[in-house]
Amino acid sequence: MQLKHLNLTTSDVTGLAAFFERFFGFKHIEAPREVFAVMHNDEDFVMTLMKGKKDGRTDYPESFHVGFYFERPDAVQAKHDELSAAGLTPGKIKLMDRGGAERATYFYCTAPGNVVVEICTPPGGLRMAD
Repeated sequence: MQLKHLNLTTSDVTGLAAFFERFFGFKHIEAPREVFAVMHNDEDFVMTLMKGKKDGRTDYPESFHVGFYFERPDAVQAKHDELSAAGLTPGKIKLMDRGGAERATYFYCTAPGNVVVEICTPPGGLRMAD
């Protein structure tokens, strides 16, 4: 079994869709609208973005975030540099022991619509599928 779909609510559907397209390679399945977007990546993961129903606001729990794994710490650094160069304000790159033999390299960045994204190496030395 694989997790292959995620729905996020946001106050800025078009901005968040552009963020995932530009920085994480998502493509539109259908043209994004102000209230709804359907996207996918090269691994056939489908992400839908929807405008929040109550006056457009979304209130996620404090620690809620979406994570993207990069195999190596230098790739995490490169993504940090790319987001910074685009005028976003990613947090400081840190190391965390998440169990296992290797420490994870990670940082967080707030995307349009106030969605928090984590960019990190896989936990515990887990290797990504080729």
